[in-house]
Amino acid sequence: MRLLHYALPLAPLCTSGVLAQFLGPSYPAPRDLTSDSSRVAASWKKLDSTLKASLSRRNASENSEISQLKDLTFSVGMFSTHDPVAQQHLQIHHTSAEVANSSVGINKVDGDSIYRMASVSKLITVLAGLLELDSRDWDRPLTDIFPEMAEFVHEKSTDFQPVYDTQWDKITLNAIASQMGGIPRGGNSDLLASYVIARALNATDPAETDPTFLGLPPLNESDLSLWQACWGSNRPFCAEVPYAEAEANDFPVFLPWGSPQYANNGYILLGMAIANLTGKSIDQVYRESIFEPLGMTSSLSDPPAENDPNRARSVVAGPIEGFAIDAGVTKASGGLLSTTNDLAKLGVAILNSTLLPADQTRKWMKPGTHTADLQYSVGKPWEIYRYVHPASGIVTDIYTKMGDSGNYGGLLAFFPDFDAGFSVLDGSSLTTRSASATYLMDLVIDAVLPALMDQAALEAQRNYVGTYHSSDPGLNSSLTLALSPPTRPSPGLVVTSWISNGTDIMPYLASILGGKDTRLVPTISDAGATGKVAFRPYTPTTETAVGSPQRLVSRLYDVNDLYLLDTTIYGGQSLSLLVFDIDKDGRAAAVTPAAFRATLERQ
Repeated sequence: MRLLHYALPLAPLCTSGVLAQFLGPSYPAPRDLTSDSSRVAASWKKLDSTLKASLSRRNASENSEISQLKDLTFSVGMFSTHDPVAQQHLQIHHTSAEVANSSVGINKVDGDSIYRMASVSKLITVLAGLLELDSRDWDRPLTDIFPEMAEFVHEKSTDFQPVYDTQWDKITLNAIASQMGGIPRGGNSDLLASYVIARALNATDPAETDPTFLGLPPLNESDLSLWQACWGSNRPFCAEVPYAEAEANDFPVFLPWGSPQYANNGYILLGMAIANLTGKSIDQVYRESIFEPLGMTSSLSDPPAENDPNRARSVVAGPIEGFAIDAGVTKASGGLLSTTNDLAKLGVAILNSTLLPADQTRKWMKPGTHTADLQYSVGKPWEIYRYVHPASGIVTDIYTKMGDSGNYGGLLAFFPDFDAGFSVLDGSSLTTRSASATYLMDLVIDAVLPALMDQAALEAQRNYVGTYHSSDPGLNSSLTLALSPPTRPSPGLVVTSWISNGTDIMPYLASILGGKDTRLVPTISDAGATGKVAFRPYTPTTETAVGSPQRLVSRLYDVNDLYLLDTTIYGGQSLSLLVFDIDKDGRAAAVTPAAFRATLERQ
């Protein structure tokens, strides 16, 4: 986008081509995900049919990637803040032979089947912390919360070595929740313990029993300071000391806030900190702050006991010991259990800001740091994927938290631009589980996200496109809008005719809206509360072959409309703001171009 020609006397560079949109939706979020005419429902049905056909024994090809999903038990479900029917109607379930023939737990999965969800637990832990802790607690160093770490830092004060000593006094709850603490990973595979266990099981292969096989020096196995801390079911091969004390002396991976690094330890400590600061057990925090308020009656912080009725609807993939594991202090990192139906309740509650204030939800659902890959960012605890729509070049950020541990995993994914999301829960004792599960997650994204964009465009065509006239017979003012579809590089609404007070202002549209070939996109949606939605313009631009090879600075204004938006006002009102009045069905009844002080009614 460019400033008005008289405000920024530069050579015009705005022609149709490379997209320069704001971060956010191209159209208002779709309301219909489940009717027979919905593009989302059609795409979901196609995905369901494809999976069923591919996973049937008659059609399965052992060499195809999709056929490997037959050995994975999984449940997939969508949710939307605008279409509550999606939570029940858009589900796909598959039961592998392993679970179907299991003597323990459920033998056919559905929306109420209870899965271990591994690190999806981290998302619930952060939400619990946001609800229970004071905002200032998030910036307190861990030494304020754990005396063992304060003592460690004090003892090392005269001989502190950043390469070997973790700076616990510089690491905050925000840092560990954002995977920016640089702390030891936690949950590591400890070779010392594996050698001891292998010998106890009478293994004879030196690769399993002898550290010198890898050139490692023998250690004194009776020295408990060499063992990992006990956390639950890892007993007896651990050190029975307070977890924070055991971790305090471990070497750092990065300096605090230096570089993102996935650390289960961070969430173990976060769960312990929440319990410490609230005076409640972490189980009580989950139950009182999230599970009970949202009616998540099938979500658990401990696996069902043998005599618990919930055991009968639990997904047990492999030995029962792997399902019934005592997660101990690690439950905040990866020990929770849930169902497809409960995760839909959680997903809708997060998107609707049911528990958090809306401004805090928006703040929370943002990146905390980049990664080394341009398509991935990290948040608290978000794993953020930057999906590029092939036809338009539009970027949609997908906020997710994945779980992947042992025989179980899952994903809770959000599309904030569409007020929708989905969950995946999975289980298998095969080593192919992780690869199969992530492949399934990609299948869902590739099916759902383009369909959401198409459906949003169809509803924008119905709800916004048309001609708007002044109801004042003495005022000759009108505005006509068309749709630029998502199959083109510049989706959004298009102004095709604009007369204001008898003046045809189309020849001056580039100056009024800030550039040539501008598109209007929603920037503030308050249709549910006030019945109003604000739109602003963005401008597609081309990149000229001048400057340095990467043109990082010289292309700044060409591809970042955010820098030049809202630059011109008239009597205190922005020339670039159009506010629509929306009825209860989501249809625009009128539009007010703010600076022109006239409300135009849709014909």
